[in-house]
Amino acid sequence: MAKLPPGFSLPAIRIESALSEGRTGDALKMVVDILRSGTADAVVQGIAANMLKPPKRGRGRQKALPQFWYDIGQDFHDLRSRGHLYEAVLAKLAGKYGFSETHVRNAVRIFDEAKAEHDEATRD
Repeated sequence: MAKLPPGFSLPAIRIESALSEGRTGDALKMVVDILRSGTADAVVQGIAANMLKPPKRGRGRQKALPQFWYDIGQDFHDLRSRGHLYEAVLAKLAGKYGFSETHVRNAVRIFDEAKAEHDEATRD
């Protein structure tokens, strides 16, 4: 039988699953039970350490999506499908939403990426 990789831990998978589902109470109970039993491996100990003292967040503001990206993206593609020119649509939406044309371009890019990701995920 093949040897498991060194970072593999079955209890850690269950704990991380509970954390990702937002069940921190259940995850904490699992960590405490494993630590008390004395069978905690290095991965579970690392999770316990992160729960006691979380790692520092990065500096600066977190990236945010452009405001009204969904509405701008829908309006952009609607106007383009009706035959309006690209530059005219950018100018019209910039005026309608009160943002710069760069903001509109970024919002359309985010919309297109999200749509492509959704289409890929739902493709059978």
